Amino acid sequence: MSKYPQFSLAFNLGSSNEERIEGFEFYQKVFNAKKLSESVPPDGWDIHIMMEINGFEILLGPGEKEVFNNMVCCQLKYDNEDDLRKAYDLLIQEGKDYSIGSYPWAKVGAYVKDKYGIGWWLHI
Repeated sequence: MSKYPQFSLAFNLGSSNEERIEGFEFYQKVFNAKKLSESVPPDGWDIHIMMEINGFEILLGPGEKEVFNNMVCCQLKYDNEDDLRKAYDLLIQEGKDYSIGSYPWAKVGAYVKDKYGIGWWLHI
């Protein structure tokens, strides 16, 4: 069985680094979350914190678009663009496309909100 696509979650918290740091500290107290990493994308200022709760990795990041702010966003990492584009094409049929293209941290990435209002970040 292929390890791709890989599923993870992101909590898009607030509009400031302080809110994301405060969010991590809150989850640390409540769930004994462990910080796995903290980084800032190239040419950016938004802190991204990768944490672990009971063996599950969750990214605390900024709401990349106003629509994704303060929501849970599902993430799928692909190993090839064909599979990514197939999922993307199906999600936007009744959903909303917010961006697709290359990013400093992803060869190809797409932000989509599906017809049920769930946010998706698909990337390679």
